[in-house]
Amino acid sequence: MKIYGKQYVETIIDSVRDVCGESLMVDVNGHKIEEAGKLNAQWGFGSKEDGTCYHLDLCEGCFKVALSALKEHRRSIVMFDESQELPDESFGIDKSKVPFKP
Repeated sequence: MKIYGKQYVETIIDSVRDVCGESLMVDVNGHKIEEAGKLNAQWGFGSKEDGTCYHLDLCEGCFKVALSALKEHRRSIVMFDESQELPDESFGIDKSKVPFKP
């Protein structure tokens, strides 16, 4: 025998970006979906950050700012090392993942 009744479940209705504070929820054809880049780190035994976990949700603009800062930092590290290439437009892109283009 089945017994029916109303059940209320708490769900996430919004999420905000950790840097700019804007909503991560975007409207796509009348449906709200979460759109975020993520910056994660979990440091293990032996590191100075042993046991520390980081997680940041970023919008595309804030992600590009972080990526630009990391690219510039990489450029300053390898600038005078002829055995290493300077970062270009493909810096950080996972080439094993092909973006969907409709």
